[in-house]
Amino acid sequence: MAKISTYALDTDISGGDKLIGTDGGAGNATKNFTIDKVAEFLNKTKIETTSIRYKYQDVDAPQVIREPGTISFGSSLGPTVPFNSFNSMVLSGFTQQGMEVSSYYTAPLIGSIVMISNAQNPSNWAVYKWLNSVDSPEYGDDFYTISLDYVNGVGALAKNKDYFITMLTYDYEDFGDKTYNHQQAVPSDEWLVTHSLNKYPSVSVVDSANREVVGQVIYDSLNQVTITFSAPFSGKAFFN
Repeated sequence: MAKISTYALDTDISGGDKLIGTDGGAGNATKNFTIDKVAEFLNKTKIETTSIRYKYQDVDAPQVIREPGTISFGSSLGPTVPFNSFNSMVLSGFTQQGMEVSSYYTAPLIGSIVMISNAQNPSNWAVYKWLNSVDSPEYGDDFYTISLDYVNGVGALAKNKDYFITMLTYDYEDFGDKTYNHQQAVPSDEWLVTHSLNKYPSVSVVDSANREVVGQVIYDSLNQVTITFSAPFSGKAFFN
């Protein structure tokens, strides 16, 4: 056998190219390993990422055992499931890398915006609001039913393909432009309003005929105002 140093260098590497090495799980036998398989192993188990990785498992019968590190459904939706066709899924508490992440499903994900994307094809993606996570032992040890609200996307889950779940925005509602509408049913010349917006909002007021009324606004705190008028009336106050 020629010395390794005498072999030509391959500058055009492809997934089918092979490396030679030792198989630690087979009595240290010498074997060939393809570039594709080495890359797949590193992506799933060794490379750190801010995303968490799962395989879509099409569970076609109740007795089928759900694998750790998988996305599935309560019953089969088929080998290809459009992203816009479901609002819940069954998720393993473990990722494909073997990390236990079930507590992450509650905090910070509940209320947040997440993306599910194909690990090999990022143009295949969907964005959801993550609504809830419920422990679901009926599907096996450490499985959870995740409730979702579909926002937008392109493509589908495909059987045995890997997908990343990535948090895009933490607690989406906290990042919107918060507003509050107050209904004053009892006529009064002083309105005490708790809006709970945690800011000093702009205030506009209309009477019961939807005519604008100007009053004196006093900001008692970040969450409460007092509005005083020259005469009592009922109506609405809008906080932005």
